Amino acid sequence: MIVIDKFSRVPVYEQIKNQIITCIRLGIYPADSKLPSIRSVTAEASVNVNTVKKAFAELEAAGVIYSVPGIGSFVSRSALEGEAVTAKAKRNIADAFESAKSLGVTPDEIIAILNSVYEEDKNDRS
Repeated sequence: MIVIDKFSRVPVYEQIKNQIITCIRLGIYPADSKLPSIRSVTAEASVNVNTVKKAFAELEAAGVIYSVPGIGSFVSRSALEGEAVTAKAKRNIADAFESAKSLGVTPDEIIAILNSVYEEDKNDRS
């Protein structure tokens, strides 16, 4: 389920964190559900075990997941309310903002685009 883009500028541990957060938001991993083990993510993604440990440690520090020694890691009940989700959204928006700025898009145009995308998404969910 975890797919690493080796050519991405995003560090591998961040890619793992982001994909786990996405799976939580999509309901693939609901609250209190057990996540795949660090070893299984390591094998599946073909990455170093320390990279996966770092991703899990940061998710735990942000309150997205919790671990039970000897049993595994689980989705926190407040995972979607955590700072990690907000921080990820802020980084994504900042990246998009920088990209738009480099194309000469004005701040007012960026806000209009953001509002348009938000409304389109809201209508798609209706």
